[in-house]
Amino acid sequence: MATPLRFRADVLTKKAQAVGDTTNFRIAVRTGLRESTISRLMSGLTMPTVPTLGAIASAYGMTLDDLVAGLVAAVPAQRTEEAA
Repeated sequence: MATPLRFRADVLTKKAQAVGDTTNFRIAVRTGLRESTISRLMSGLTMPTVPTLGAIASAYGMTLDDLVAGLVAAVPAQRTEEAA
């Protein structure tokens, strides 16, 4: 079973602050996204689409993995000969 995905707003905030983007407006300008979209993402009200993640990652030199927690799927246990 896969782990639920979660947007890492904390990672975006840290990267944005490192380049002087301290408001949702500045993040929106740098990413080309709407300020309302950034606001909803930062408050946890929505999960970004892949294109939105791509815009954020590209603007701040990150990967999609940096921005999303829970990308690791649970691997089913392998059957052994004894269990067969």
